[in-house]
Amino acid sequence: MKPFWKSNRLPLQKAFITAVLISLASHVLVLSMPVIGEKPSSRTRDGGLLTVHLTEPIPAPQEKDDKKEPVTVKKQPVQTASAATETVAREDTVNLGSQDSRYRSYLLKIRKQIESQWKYPQAALQRKEKGSTTVRFSIDHNGASSSQDVVSSSGSQLLDEYTLSVIRTAAPYDRLPVDMGLSKLHIVAVFHYRLAE
Repeated sequence: MKPFWKSNRLPLQKAFITAVLISLASHVLVLSMPVIGEKPSSRTRDGGLLTVHLTEPIPAPQEKDDKKEPVTVKKQPVQTASAATETVAREDTVNLGSQDSRYRSYLLKIRKQIESQWKYPQAALQRKEKGSTTVRFSIDHNGASSSQDVVSSSGSQLLDEYTLSVIRTAAPYDRLPVDMGLSKLHIVAVFHYRLAE
């Protein structure tokens, strides 16, 4: 009698060989699939690339949107203009000697410009008229002096009128700086007329 392992050896070998063959066939099939799939996918890629290139220029409609944006941009300056109109409506009142950092350098220029025109009026000097005139004058955004008013009289009509004429003569002033964001600046100033004793 043959031993058990020898008698069953042949069917085991057949089973092993069959399993190896099935494994090889499945591996060949699996390995051949990418090769098979690669050819059609390369066609798809070519077609896909063409489609992608056609789709990327379809951001050309976005360029059309960009063309619409400049239209919007054209509308925005209108809004900016209205914003500027809102800024144009903004006014402020300061003292000519103000040390406010927003106005100080501009007011210094105004003061020098006025002082270059200001002197003691000869007629008031002959009459020995003295006093302090407080005036309020306005400068438009373009530097024009739009109004001048006496807030507090010196007691001399001659001095008061002369003070107003000096403010008018010194104009036009520098444009209001853009960073002020004002359409008009009202300035209050005191002019002292004193006689030496």
